[in-house]
Amino acid sequence: KKTKSITIRSIPMRTIIPEIEDIVNFFSSETIESIARETGFVQRKSKLGGTEFLGMMTQGLYFRPDASLDQLVSMGKDINESLEISPEGLHQRISSSGVEFLKKMLSVALELSVSRLIDESVPEILRQFHKVHLLDSTQTSLPEELREIWIGSGGCASESAMKFHLMLDYKNGKYEDISITDGISPDQNYIDEAIKRLNSGELLIDDLGYFKQEAVMDIDQKGAYFLCRFNHRNDLYTEKDSNLVKFDLMNELMQAQKGGICDFDVWFSKHGRKLKIRLVCKVAPEEVARNRRKNAMKIAKKKGRKPTKKHLFFLGWDLYITNIDRSMLEAKSVDLVHKVRWYIELVFKSWKSYHGLEQVRGKRKERIECFIYGRLIMMVIMAFLSGSVRYYLWSTKRREASFLKVVRHFQVKAHKFLCLMLDPVALARFLLDEFLEACRLCKMDIRKRLSTAQKLRDTQITCGSTTLA
Repeated sequence: KKTKSITIRSIPMRTIIPEIEDIVNFFSSETIESIARETGFVQRKSKLGGTEFLGMMTQGLYFRPDASLDQLVSMGKDINESLEISPEGLHQRISSSGVEFLKKMLSVALELSVSRLIDESVPEILRQFHKVHLLDSTQTSLPEELREIWIGSGGCASESAMKFHLMLDYKNGKYEDISITDGISPDQNYIDEAIKRLNSGELLIDDLGYFKQEAVMDIDQKGAYFLCRFNHRNDLYTEKDSNLVKFDLMNELMQAQKGGICDFDVWFSKHGRKLKIRLVCKVAPEEVARNRRKNAMKIAKKKGRKPTKKHLFFLGWDLYITNIDRSMLEAKSVDLVHKVRWYIELVFKSWKSYHGLEQVRGKRKERIECFIYGRLIMMVIMAFLSGSVRYYLWSTKRREASFLKVVRHFQVKAHKFLCLMLDPVALARFLLDEFLEACRLCKMDIRKRLSTAQKLRDTQITCGSTTLA
């Protein structure tokens, strides 16, 4: 439920920057306390309300990722001067009902940007897709006492770990889903859930760990598109006399012109299902190939064996599969579009470097979960806000925003945000001022080497591309 439009200097906030009004309404005490009662976090008149608890778990941990309970209680006092609660009292309130409350607030946060317009800074080559979904995962180590709940890989790593699957829409910066599993859960287990979110005309770019032949067939059946790396160990087929026969990829690449790009028509075939796809192969830079082979030799030596000649050969190539038609995406642009995945790597870097994903304190399940969900809420809000900065900076200055600079800018100001949480007008004025400051200070540095977004923006959509098989 949204409150009425906030007005500053006689101008409705929504006519200036709609995202600011949305964020102020998200932190509205009326909305928060309603959800706190709904989830059982607040059952009667309490010293600690949902507003103060949410502030501590979000802006408080954003400002001080390593904050102790004593420091969080102090921050709660900054939100509400009349708050009287001890660190022990906060410890008791960090409970299963607190986890459910923050989970619900996370779902509300994920709905913030449902109706956002397409960012005009998005390169034209990506505008032909209704959405461009990026999918990847990252994980954080947890105290070993939690290994029975969140299993880690062990060995040199922790016995307990938590994995986060993130699906976001690159075109508007919106986080669409954040799913938590234990550290050893295979990425392939999540891909079916991700496919449920796909619609016709949308593109999914994911990591090799999510690849399943059945999954790409399901994506194509929905009228959606996929683009991902390909593992040469998977079987491919080619059509010969109306039949499918094994495709000898290594032989085809050995005959290809060195330095060229190969674009093959090939088939997947599994469990009676067939799908015709494109296999785009590009020779990797010599230094990249050399480093890959060096690492492969090291890994093989540790395991007491030697890598095969076939494996070493394919380390010299970048292999991609897609069902995007050549009229929409030329072979020479495939690897460039795939590099859009760098954005999700920046997101994960911000999670760990600025949001303190690797600084979760405590050994109690409920405390870990509250601290994690509080951080996730802030990650969603910052993605939402930084997307707005990107849009307005491009539309007014034709400059790109630095995502990490924006995240850092608002982290420095998080304590002031806390102090204004109970005053919507003052909070909106503060956010507007800091939004404009972020647009001034958080531009991407001008450099000679073009960014991926700049290269994509310079790429023209042309039809026709030579088919090699």
